[in-house]
Amino acid sequence: MIFSVIIALLFSFQSIPQDTTGLNNLSVGKALEIAYEHSPQVNQLKNSIEGQKQQIGLSLGINNPTVTYAREGIGQGTFAEQRWMVSQTLDFPLTGYYRAKSEHANTGSLELQLQALKLQLKANVKSAYTKLAYAIESSHLARERVELLKNLRNAAQARSDLGESSQIDAMQADLQLTEAQNNMEKAYQQIMEARYNLFETIGLDEEQQTYEIGFPDTLHYVPVDINQDEVLQQLENHPQLLQINKKQDAASYQTKAARSSYLPDLSLMYYRQDFGNGFDFNAFEIGVSVPLWFGINQSNKVQESKAEYRRVEWKYREQQLSIKKKAEQAWHGYETTRANVIRYRKSIQEKSKQLVDMTQKGYRLGELDLLTLLEAQRTYLRTQQSYYETLRDYYLRVIELEKYLQTDIIFK
Repeated sequence: MIFSVIIALLFSFQSIPQDTTGLNNLSVGKALEIAYEHSPQVNQLKNSIEGQKQQIGLSLGINNPTVTYAREGIGQGTFAEQRWMVSQTLDFPLTGYYRAKSEHANTGSLELQLQALKLQLKANVKSAYTKLAYAIESSHLARERVELLKNLRNAAQARSDLGESSQIDAMQADLQLTEAQNNMEKAYQQIMEARYNLFETIGLDEEQQTYEIGFPDTLHYVPVDINQDEVLQQLENHPQLLQINKKQDAASYQTKAARSSYLPDLSLMYYRQDFGNGFDFNAFEIGVSVPLWFGINQSNKVQESKAEYRRVEWKYREQQLSIKKKAEQAWHGYETTRANVIRYRKSIQEKSKQLVDMTQKGYRLGELDLLTLLEAQRTYLRTQQSYYETLRDYYLRVIELEKYLQTDIIFK
């Protein structure tokens, strides 16, 4: 009963209407749309960027003005002196300018961090989809083996009934069929695990995780020629490194802002005074702050910003080496899996199929026994399974390289 339900569910994956407007059909493109919309990390960074943009204006050093009103001589008859004052303090213009440039660079750093996060998220989604597509292909092979063994069991039983072979052949085929059915159930379980992993990666809501979702994108060999030198050249433009460059710019401008803080701040004041006897006057004042303690405050700020710049320089070097190492590993993995896929396609698959055809013919003519035929069929399906494993690994390596090349190669 369980096996019948599994078969029905697996066939339902293939019979879903091709409706690309909804979740009846979850392509890679649709999965990426959902992931970008629902990713907590992406949405957090977007809000951080919006908040950081506000820091640019705040960094200019334009403080709120102070408005003061004073009245003297209350209760002194008609005499009442009044004063209205408006004062404004301003950082030295260069200081605000450099601080604003630093905050602008910090905003750019966050935007590049968002780009890097989206590249990683795309790779995660494509990888999860690849593993699901592989699980579905594996289930097809498992179902094919079940059908082959059913036919073989029936043929062996018929030959046994006619006295052309012993009952042992039919029993052996029946045992092999039971094992294949168990593998079919395991293949279905692997599909479900891969489905849930994909749903978790894209942030699909629980109520949308239904059995009626189809997966139209499948594994097929995509011949691509990726040059190692091209991959390494593109690394300099990777957002993870450009992000750190922006942090260096921010630290550099912060150092200039700290140095400019040696210069005096400005203060402006306008006031009007009314003596209450018909006589009044207006006045305007300009003042500057004298940085008497610059040896303590300003100097410490300069040293702090210089230390931050040096820290970011080392961070860039560390990240550069890390990305280069990962990119080289991904490229070598791609080269190996591509060679293996080509080898399977050119010779191994064809030879294993020829082996099955020859043993089937020999079995029908009575020249070969059942065990030889079973082993030939097992070899053929194992070869197919290994091919799809290699093709899956090839996809995963190419997907990793896409992240460094910043382009789509498969699942476009």
